[in-house]
Amino acid sequence: MKLNATSAVKSLDRGLDILEYVAGCSEPPSFSQLLTSLSIPRSSLFHLLTNLLSRNFLERDPKTERYRLGAEVVEIARKVQRPSLRDQVTPLLHQLSLEVSETCGFYVRVRDSVEVVASAISTQALSYTMKVGMKAPLYAVSAGKIMLSELRPEELSQYLARVTFAPVTPHTVRSKSRLKKEIGKVKATGFAYSREEFTLGITAIATAVRSEAKIHGAINLAVPTARFTRSRDADFREALRRAAQIIANEISREL
Repeated sequence: MKLNATSAVKSLDRGLDILEYVAGCSEPPSFSQLLTSLSIPRSSLFHLLTNLLSRNFLERDPKTERYRLGAEVVEIARKVQRPSLRDQVTPLLHQLSLEVSETCGFYVRVRDSVEVVASAISTQALSYTMKVGMKAPLYAVSAGKIMLSELRPEELSQYLARVTFAPVTPHTVRSKSRLKKEIGKVKATGFAYSREEFTLGITAIATAVRSEAKIHGAINLAVPTARFTRSRDADFREALRRAAQIIANEISREL
């Protein structure tokens, strides 16, 4: 028999009443206590409890047969309280930007592109503006090359088989052999570069943000080429390395 709208809503209300009651009890309640306190018909209460148990919203102690909130309620509460990835990363990017006085960003992979999730813009007069939501081809930007370096050999082969190189600037990678060579360097050093390949006048450097074997994304610095000297390159690497670890720890803490 199909439930009509009224009965469906009533069942939902009763289920929520059960959860609220169990949550408010100082000690796990019994079936008889729920029956008396909530005034739900015995048969309906039995079926509602069965459903809530099967969905892990409730747990029943096998010895006392009393009810307590289940793991699914805790999981939902955790998700509600969890800050967004952008909210987690943005303050840490601002710290990095202040440290090196350059624009920085956090990227995630979206199919054959990377997307800016969060950024911090340099306060210097000559700086690069990195807009949240901006996407770029994997082969054209430093963060994208980091993502490519993380692919398994078969995944990289599949990507190279389908990619079409569009010259974003005169310096953009246009050959698979050159891209494979750059990816090899990224694997060896942990850092990727985009030397005016996406924006003329801007050199970028990126590294991965990961916790053990899991990659969360990539962070980069976008620097006017005139300021990207050899000595600063070493400073950028060290700053990115520290920031990547801090960001990875923050993200992992919320997982």
